[in-house]
Amino acid sequence: MERTENVVFENIVEEMSDGILIIGFDGKIRMENTVVSDILGIPKDRLYGKTIASFMEEDDKNDEFFRCIIDAVYSKKNIRETAPYFINGERKFFRIVTSFLKDKEDDVALIALIGDITELVELNWKNQQLNKKLMSVLDSFVNVMISAIDERTPYNATHTKKMVGYAERFMEWMIVGNKLENYKNKAPFIMSVWMHDLGKLVIPGGIMDKQTRLSYHEGDVLHRAEIGIMCERLKAAENSEYADKAAEKIKAIEDATELVKRVNGLGFADDETKRQIEAIADLECLTSSGKIVPLLNEYEREALSVTKGNLTEEERLIMESHAAKTKEMLLQLNLDGSYSKVPEWASMHHEYLDGSGYPDGLTAEVIPWEVRVLTVIDIYDALTAEDRPYKPPMPPEKAFAVLYSMADEGKLDREVIRDFYDSGAWNNKEV
Repeated sequence: MERTENVVFENIVEEMSDGILIIGFDGKIRMENTVVSDILGIPKDRLYGKTIASFMEEDDKNDEFFRCIIDAVYSKKNIRETAPYFINGERKFFRIVTSFLKDKEDDVALIALIGDITELVELNWKNQQLNKKLMSVLDSFVNVMISAIDERTPYNATHTKKMVGYAERFMEWMIVGNKLENYKNKAPFIMSVWMHDLGKLVIPGGIMDKQTRLSYHEGDVLHRAEIGIMCERLKAAENSEYADKAAEKIKAIEDATELVKRVNGLGFADDETKRQIEAIADLECLTSSGKIVPLLNEYEREALSVTKGNLTEEERLIMESHAAKTKEMLLQLNLDGSYSKVPEWASMHHEYLDGSGYPDGLTAEVIPWEVRVLTVIDIYDALTAEDRPYKPPMPPEKAFAVLYSMADEGKLDREVIRDFYDSGAWNNKEV
């Protein structure tokens, strides 16, 4: 450079807020500013003319920092690196950015910009530690919530834990087999599996734990029948001419009571069973006050006539509300980043691809892959569970036949079912 250009250049270098080192390709420092001297804690007169390698020979504590610069000099490559630097026993972090000084079209030296980003690095480290603590708190919260749900539903206590086991093994199989491109963080999905039934915390226990169609209402029916039978016997004792009619009524009530007991424990009621229930529902029973009441009230009639399961229509709607409640509760956690989808995934596990699911009747276009997996796993566990009082467990092959049948109906993702089967995750063996 000409002298005037040199002076201008030197003034620009001196005024820059970052530390500047200009290094020749022989490794010697050709120019520096006051900022870099202050940052490195090395007087300017000790910097100029010395090689970068000589600083490594003097003190090996900062080898990583100086090696970054040496690599840039001798490889003639631009770098952007962060390296630790120790000064007076204190660890700093410097950002190193290099480029080349050109004379016409030839590279004549390397320019290294050095900035102190210690505060940013430490803040980032503190944020990482805070995130770890928050995740630890969240994990503890999950365990407490799931334990609470398990305790509320003793006959279904292992459902969520088994689902997590299926999901963990399945996701590991998918990732190891490169079936999920760039999908390395399975934690948010597993969290959604843990939390999918969170809304059941607010479902009344009488519905959650209902093991028969009538539940405790069976006692009401039996008591009503016993009083009716007793009143008929008393009436016959008082009037001998009424004895035959009383015997007929007593026989009808006793037969109806046996039918009620049998149907109460059924998981499925066919049309004939429903007709029989309808026939006995209005059977007259005397009360101790002489009033006549039907053997079954409206609730009992409906409960015994449910086609499948043991919940009435109103109870079913309350039970189904757990999905929407799950989303409401999880949204209050204000999860963000990779966990932002957890409320959505967890609350959609009863949605079907054909729009016939709940709570929102969503269709395939908006149901993500994670939810499709969660739904398949949820149904598989429900079919094969050994702790459901209202039905026997299905063997795995039959359960998969049901899943494929639902895929044929357009409800489930056939590819997800096939992958889940091929993974072997469902057989409780590590993969």
